[in-house]
Amino acid sequence: MIYLYSTGIFFLNIFFRIASPFHPKAALWVAGRKNWRKVLAEKVNAGQNRVWFHCASLGEFEQCRNLIEWIKSSYPDVSVLLTFFSPSGYEIRKNYALADIVTYLPLDTKKNAADFLRIVNPRLVFFVKYELWIHFLREMKIRHIPVVLVSARVGENSPFFTSLLAPLYKKAFQSFRQIFTQDETSKELLSRFTGKSHITVSSDTRYDRVVANRDTFSEIPFVETFTRDKICLICGSTWPVDEKALFYAWDRLKNIPELVMILAPHEIHKQRILAWKEKYPESTLLFSEKETANSAHRILWVDNIGMLSRLYFYADVAYVGGGWGSGLHNILEPATFGAPVVFGHRHEKFPEAGDIIAAGGGFSVKNEAELHSALEKLLTDAELREEIFVSNKTFINQRSGATHIIARWCTENDYFPASG
Repeated sequence: MIYLYSTGIFFLNIFFRIASPFHPKAALWVAGRKNWRKVLAEKVNAGQNRVWFHCASLGEFEQCRNLIEWIKSSYPDVSVLLTFFSPSGYEIRKNYALADIVTYLPLDTKKNAADFLRIVNPRLVFFVKYELWIHFLREMKIRHIPVVLVSARVGENSPFFTSLLAPLYKKAFQSFRQIFTQDETSKELLSRFTGKSHITVSSDTRYDRVVANRDTFSEIPFVETFTRDKICLICGSTWPVDEKALFYAWDRLKNIPELVMILAPHEIHKQRILAWKEKYPESTLLFSEKETANSAHRILWVDNIGMLSRLYFYADVAYVGGGWGSGLHNILEPATFGAPVVFGHRHEKFPEAGDIIAAGGGFSVKNEAELHSALEKLLTDAELREEIFVSNKTFINQRSGATHIIARWCTENDYFPASG
């Protein structure tokens, strides 16, 4: 069975190398792993107490960020190693201040795993959500390095249970010293699958992350001015399909007095933004050109990365993109500020979407007409928005606390130096 897995890893490598001349992310994936042994060895200081966090991409990083902050706050002498599989995580967080080393995870081969662990020699390892790299987990078990899986979530039809590699995944789950799941269902399924009791329900650490963002909010002066005394629709992490639907709705909602719309696309494509500006020339403003703002501007495009989680503070209503195809983005970020959240209907893989709909603060829409209807109701009913504001803050607060549960387990098991 391990040979089948290793063959898959081999072809994964071939795929990225073939794609690299034609696909920018594939090129970054390949380039980021070039001469990794030499590069990593130059960064590592021998003898340090090192904790290793591995994330697939940016979303998983947000799930462990509060845990990293707790470690660096409580044990400042502990060195943090942060690895990513995907360029979309590494390229944005490669200069993350609380990580002593940020790098790509080498391809999961037996030799790579052995060499990587020999170089970094971690005291404790955290994998996030779905990360089950078989050779790395095997090598860490041989070396008696404790590995913890945080914010794990699985369903009955998970490939971990149903694929040809299920026996390997079973051993992989069994090799974790502790597993913290997002929900009771995941705990029950993993307990049944592994036959182990080393599984604790902690909730999703993303709730802690958005609470921390809310509690450390810092004002965006221009947006504060742009939205003052206005009804503000914030549209975050949008894709072209989202933007088409949003402007369909805008054409039918723009007569609402004092309504403004702010869009922060998932990826900044200047030509796409300028094409929309040509359709609405008098009312559209780019954030990068905010010095030219005037009273006629009612549509603001945020043409930079890194501001979105703070933008939601200004939302009377929020729309979160990705729910019509690419994968729903973070609906917890606007909900933590109390904003009603509207999103596309393809959210089966995102349990928080179903939960917030059930709680009355989230609204799933299937098409442009439904989006218009939902936004019209929310934007014109101030009393409803106020009710949801209270409901969504309660929704977030009641689900936070996962980081504390994990931190307490680490402390009780003496995984950090007593002098910390």
